[in-house]
Amino acid sequence: MAIIRDRNLIEDINDIPIALIANCIKEHQDGLDRLVKLEDYYKGKHAILERDLGGEDKGLPNNKLVANHAKYITDVATGYVFGKPIKYEGGQIDEITGAYKDIDIVSHDSELSKDLSIFGIGLELYFMSGDEVPIPKVTVIDPRQIFLVVDDTVEYKSIFGVHYYEKRDIENEVAGWKINVYTQDLIVSYSGEDLTDFAMTDINKHFFGAVPVVEFWNNEEQQGDFEQQISLMDAYNLLQSDRVNDKEQLVDALLKVSGVSFGDDEEEISKTARMLKKHKILELPDNADASWLVKQLNETEVEVLKDAIKSDIHEFSMVPNLTDENFASNSSGVAMKYKLFGLEQLAVIKERYYIQGLRERLKLFANILTVKAKAVNVSNVIITMIRNLPENELTIQELVSLIGLVSNETLLSLLPFVEDTTEEIKKLKKQLKEDLERTKEEFGFPIVPPEDVTGDESEE
Repeated sequence: MAIIRDRNLIEDINDIPIALIANCIKEHQDGLDRLVKLEDYYKGKHAILERDLGGEDKGLPNNKLVANHAKYITDVATGYVFGKPIKYEGGQIDEITGAYKDIDIVSHDSELSKDLSIFGIGLELYFMSGDEVPIPKVTVIDPRQIFLVVDDTVEYKSIFGVHYYEKRDIENEVAGWKINVYTQDLIVSYSGEDLTDFAMTDINKHFFGAVPVVEFWNNEEQQGDFEQQISLMDAYNLLQSDRVNDKEQLVDALLKVSGVSFGDDEEEISKTARMLKKHKILELPDNADASWLVKQLNETEVEVLKDAIKSDIHEFSMVPNLTDENFASNSSGVAMKYKLFGLEQLAVIKERYYIQGLRERLKLFANILTVKAKAVNVSNVIITMIRNLPENELTIQELVSLIGLVSNETLLSLLPFVEDTTEEIKKLKKQLKEDLERTKEEFGFPIVPPEDVTGDESEE
């Protein structure tokens, strides 16, 4: 979560006062407990695991079951929204999309989207690679180690970013802190034994033309996808754990005996009990009786409560339970969309805020490519995020029937194995040209070339 400060507190934007940096770090540290809890829940470290039965209850069954709905919600939500590569379209976008391919931006987006779903925010750090010919790169930093400072205007413009982490010695013991501050033009490094007293150790210039740190939001509240359902998940885990505890206590039922004694002292009683356990035979005199004292379990009511809590978890997170009967395997793509209506509303919110961050990413890549004498215009770039949803694919016969009704480029886009229609058309043109040249050589006379496969009359 970005930290807000008055820009007037800084006289020189490239010389941030150490006292201000330390104060911002302290404010960021105050919010780390929440982030740690959210990651713990995603990894399955839920509150039920800390339950300790002491006092009078000590010795009773204490099962600790974790139903990790947090991981399910995050994995389904991110898979649905970010499961397919993001598409960029624009007049001068080729240089940036080429740079994106070089750094495998698809995997990067997947990692970033996971942070958004868990923590509610995700932060990117931009830098130049250490190759002989440096290229712009971007990496996802754990939001517990990095933050962005913005001004207090309605635009929340970036002032500087801070990335800090522990330095460790050869025995992996903490030996101090490393702090990197990113301004509009500089990268200033600091070192210190703690986060209140540190000194500058290095300073370098960067060429991104802006603060090379971008903060992405998951939603307006900057909350994770399962954050508001933690209390429901705790209730579900408690119910299921106690359900197993009750089963164990049912097995450990007491034997009630009336009209007979198993012995005069503890030793005789223990001996009789061992014989019963070994031989499974109990001989009783007349008018004596034996029966088990068992706890009566109302499984129907418990099951109703369990289903109600589980339904609330999925309803309020807007991530449906894809394993229930509402998602039959024979559902059409259109029917599936109606069933995923709630998830689609969640996706729309996530997409809206993610695209805002993507535009900041485009600007930073455009700035650095301009420095490398590569003109890029990102003002008219169209960003398209495609849902990862099963769809009814058209058969070859259906595609053939559409020839002449829609463009060839549109037909190619309907083929699931064609990722880039523009590139596929270029390949097809090249292939047709080669086939034409080969035919001319074989027959020895000129052949009129076929019409452009794109349907355009003008040639490239």
